Amino acid sequence: MSRRKKKEPIIEVIAYLSTTGPLWETKKREKNQERYIREYARAHNVKIVGIMRRNGLGQGDCNQQFEKIAQLIRQKRVEGVIVANMMAISLDIPDAYYKVGKIKAVGGAIITVDEGSLGMNVKDREEV
Repeated sequence: MSRRKKKEPIIEVIAYLSTTGPLWETKKREKNQERYIREYARAHNVKIVGIMRRNGLGQGDCNQQFEKIAQLIRQKRVEGVIVANMMAISLDIPDAYYKVGKIKAVGGAIITVDEGSLGMNVKDREEV
């Protein structure tokens, strides 16, 4: 008898597509990024229930879109967000931590294809 590998629970997420480069190549790059994210999701038991695209917009628009994703997580409509990597959606390291903290603060998960599942390893005040 063989032992069955236990499947991890499926997590429902929104895929956030964000690329850099010339605007006329944005659709092609986002299509490739979507394929890359979907392959990872399929292999790691993550269900993509929606897609949000940056469409070459600026960092301020990216921050507003992340606020919308946080709102969806707060409303329990999704459980998290999946991105290709953090540097695609953030300006620098503090901005990346801010975005991870924003998603974690509302009870969501942030998954990146390149770095895996991200966390902040912060204890709740009640545990201290």
